[in-house]
Amino acid sequence: MQLLNSVSKVVDVTGGEMFPSLSFVAKTCLTISHGNAIAERGFSVNTALMTKGRLSLEETTIWAVRVMKEAIRLYGTPTAVPVTRSMISAVRQAHSQYLSLVEAEKQKTTAEDKRKKVAAQLAEDVIHARQKADYLSRKMHDVEPQERDQLSIKILHSA
Repeated sequence: MQLLNSVSKVVDVTGGEMFPSLSFVAKTCLTISHGNAIAERGFSVNTALMTKGRLSLEETTIWAVRVMKEAIRLYGTPTAVPVTRSMISAVRQAHSQYLSLVEAEKQKTTAEDKRKKVAAQLAEDVIHARQKADYLSRKMHDVEPQERDQLSIKILHSA
């Protein structure tokens, strides 16, 4: 470390520091982890958690189970974990929050289904309108010019 301090204080010909950021870069490099044991440990915990019956767990559920396991590990046994008023309150509110979430998802799905149904009906209406326009166009070309004018007037008045 003394070498770094002495090198970072070397001055150039103008009297300014020659390597002003050297000590910062060196300290940053020295604090970088030399391994990935912490990340690997997390992957191992997740692998152990994901048994055959738990493969469809959501990320929030996995996170919650990991937090719970870590708390039990810190206190030694499940019975040693202190039960506070806020914990009891959170447990009591959990079911109502779950029901609210399920209801919100249901409403979202219903609204999306309704939107898709309206879009499909509009697409069907456009197809029918195009088919009708094509039919009328073909019919207009089949009739004589005088009848074509009368039919055009009739169509204009009905619209």
